Amino acid sequence: MKLKNKILSIAALCSMSQVVYAIPFTFDGRSLGMGGVSVATADLAVAAWANPAMLTNQRPNDDFSLLIGIGAFVRDNDDLIGDIDDFQDADDNREDAVDSGNVPGEAAALLEMRSIIRGIESKVIAPEASGLAAMGIAFDSFAMALSVRSDAIAGGTVTNLSCDLTQAGCDPNELLSENFNILNIEGVLATEFGVSFAKDFSILNHKVSIGVKPKIVDLRSFTFNEAILTASAGFENISDDENRENLGTFTTVDLGLAVDLTPSIKLGVNVRNLVTDDFKVGNQTLNFDTTMRIGVAYRNRFLTIAADYDLLENEPLLANNAFDSLKTQYLSLGAEFNTFDFMQLRVGAAQNLASNISGGAKDTLYTAGVGIWLGFNLDIAATFSDNSVGGFVQTGFRF
Repeated sequence: MKLKNKILSIAALCSMSQVVYAIPFTFDGRSLGMGGVSVATADLAVAAWANPAMLTNQRPNDDFSLLIGIGAFVRDNDDLIGDIDDFQDADDNREDAVDSGNVPGEAAALLEMRSIIRGIESKVIAPEASGLAAMGIAFDSFAMALSVRSDAIAGGTVTNLSCDLTQAGCDPNELLSENFNILNIEGVLATEFGVSFAKDFSILNHKVSIGVKPKIVDLRSFTFNEAILTASAGFENISDDENRENLGTFTTVDLGLAVDLTPSIKLGVNVRNLVTDDFKVGNQTLNFDTTMRIGVAYRNRFLTIAADYDLLENEPLLANNAFDSLKTQYLSLGAEFNTFDFMQLRVGAAQNLASNISGGAKDTLYTAGVGIWLGFNLDIAATFSDNSVGGFVQTGFRF
């Protein structure tokens, strides 16, 4: 199996294994289809993650909502997966040349493998997986939600590189050894349990909603190492207990605000993790930091248009400094076309504006999705760019 397909399987495996513990946090099916916007568009089902203040902005006649969902996403900003696949293909060509006695062919394959290794340093891949479940309830004077989600967030990079075959004194066996050119996968399993509350007020004839979400977050780290020569095998070991470490739990709180600027235009702000914490992972520190996002949305019966922006750069939830290039600061745009509440068609785009990231990380992400009412909700979304791919599916019902 090609490594690109295997990495997608890893993300799905991480997600499935975590549903047993609880169920994952970044996007939901509707938000992902709209480019990631959610702060001023969330409904009763997903407001617990997007903006707790939006719990009071549910659709008319929606007093109860239940939602479950699962998704996976892979970022390969530097085409590391392609390099590893090319390295393995070159090794296959080398073995064929050896078997056939083709000495020039063997030398050419070794030089190709050498060239790949010389350009692979500092490249990273980032598979992620999420699962979620929530129940929202709206009362006459306030709204609340119970939510749980779990994220498997990982990063991979190649270390302990073999020597350069063209340099004097280099041992050519290093290039073919499983002790060199090691793909290191490191990650965090973050499971969140939250209870959200929201209430709206009338201030200067404008509806103003305030939401708060106390939550408990459980963190586990995992590591896995394998030579890129054989990196398509054995990734399932990531889910083994011996590759995990329990980092502990902490309590924090999210805060949300939503303001109706006009009957059709809404402004939202979401601040996550007002209480921060640090965790030791080996010799390094994992920081669980505050994040802030602002959003604005226009909505009528048939159309929703929205934009979200991260007010702060978001560092990756990974302790290893090798993955600092995975930080994000997204500007997201999205639209939803509603056909009489039976079907919603969604499109969107997102741009990473964080500083000091690779050119590939700046590529625009395009998204699309569909929502269907079949007596229950079914939302499907996908996202893609030149070097990233992902999807989300969720279902539930409301009344």
